[in-house]
Amino acid sequence: MINAFARRTFAGLLFGGLLALQAVAVPQNILLIIADDYGADSSSLYNSTNTGAQLPPTPNIASLVTNGVVFSRAISYPVCSPTRSCILTGQYGFRTGIGDVIDNGPSLTAGIWTLPRSFTNGAPAYSFAQFGKWHLNLNPNSPKNVGGWTNFAGSLAGAIANYTNWNKTINGTSTPGNTNYATTDLVNDATNWIAARGTNAWFVWAAFNAPHTPLHSPPQNLCPSYPLNTLTNSVRQFDAMIEALDTEIGRLLAVVNRTNTHIIFLGDNGSINSVIQPPYSAARSKNTLYEGGTHVPLIISSPLVMRPNRTNATPANMVDVFATILEMAGTAAAATVPAATKVDGQSLVPVLTGTNVLSRYGYSEQFGTNGITAANAGRALQNVQFKLISFTSGANEFYDLLADPYEATNLLNTVMTATQLGNYYSLMLKLGDYQSVLAAPVITGFALSNRQFSVSVQRNLTNSYGLWRATALDGLNWAPLANALVVTNGGSTVTLTDTNAAASQNFYRVMGQ
Repeated sequence: MINAFARRTFAGLLFGGLLALQAVAVPQNILLIIADDYGADSSSLYNSTNTGAQLPPTPNIASLVTNGVVFSRAISYPVCSPTRSCILTGQYGFRTGIGDVIDNGPSLTAGIWTLPRSFTNGAPAYSFAQFGKWHLNLNPNSPKNVGGWTNFAGSLAGAIANYTNWNKTINGTSTPGNTNYATTDLVNDATNWIAARGTNAWFVWAAFNAPHTPLHSPPQNLCPSYPLNTLTNSVRQFDAMIEALDTEIGRLLAVVNRTNTHIIFLGDNGSINSVIQPPYSAARSKNTLYEGGTHVPLIISSPLVMRPNRTNATPANMVDVFATILEMAGTAAAATVPAATKVDGQSLVPVLTGTNVLSRYGYSEQFGTNGITAANAGRALQNVQFKLISFTSGANEFYDLLADPYEATNLLNTVMTATQLGNYYSLMLKLGDYQSVLAAPVITGFALSNRQFSVSVQRNLTNSYGLWRATALDGLNWAPLANALVVTNGGSTVTLTDTNAAASQNFYRVMGQ
């Protein structure tokens, strides 16, 4: 039997029309909180102080766990614009073109479907607004014209110049010289807007700049654990900014009825190299596909949560937030997104209403030239245990995240066990689903003769081809045939031959790359 796939062949994640598992008679509010450059290393919920990390107190963020779930395997992009794009569109960067920070590079465009448009299309009972950092297009009108936000107040770029002297944009009008402390200013806007909703349902996207650079000393009343005269280095300032962020999140949560509000808290990428906490490495921080760049906090507090105050190891992607929010609103991506639009995300509501670890993949990537070095460009795919990093340069790395969570040992430099090797090949095959460039090889013929199996495919001058074999249709059964015979037949086809097809039953894949 034969099945042709391209190693990097596009395959959208099929998203069925999931309906809310719990009927919502009255729409419930939704609050999304994004912390900027806040990796798992900086959170006491993820990084034990036994590692030597000195972590700031975050009691308000931690309070979300009381009625929530901590996702221990949450995966972001290594920089912020792609992560925000994933949340807003439910699509990976290879579809939207956003694989890097958008400053002086490709920006999100108006032709891409967004979460606010889904609310307008399928959840008309909701009012919605974004406050804080946008960073998907630098045009002052882009939050509305590109993002679909009818209410926006915040900053457009990746970083503000000064937390007490910054450019603020409100619904298309930008004004320089805002002297309100940026973290406080966001909460002022959000709480005032929420109060004005009365009993009407709302969705708020609260995207804090903190603790992104410029690192600084926050107002003392917001970070009492860090006397200003002790903030003499970047790590101390960063931690003080986190405590100030947590203090203001507490003020935001104070106006929220938690029994009727779904709250999602997440970091958009890992911490920067100058402040990343041990045992994470400065060389593997933000801007890299290693755990220090992509492992972030994700906590969901919701009336839907069964058996709260628990941790779940389901790989959770930032594209999943799109579908999760829509299901929380009582609708679904399939009901609110145009049929021609691919939705990569899968709702995380089943994790909230159940306790099992779902069989999922975690994916990240980075491409572009604005803030990414050639050595760091590539893609990363992980299952519950193993992680494959495939760099654009052609190098691969493979890690067991359960045994080696900080990626110290590249298993490709060792003699791998059958389980390790099976997972490596499985992830290599699955990685082919996460791109939209190459088409699957076109089979033109195949034959079995004298224990030799041959398959011919149409030749593409930009591709090379490999033959993979399995004795059973099992994801851990596939392996490439290192000694497969590859013959180019003029300019039209390529023939690949297994010269030892001796098993009673074999399955084959042709992989283009």
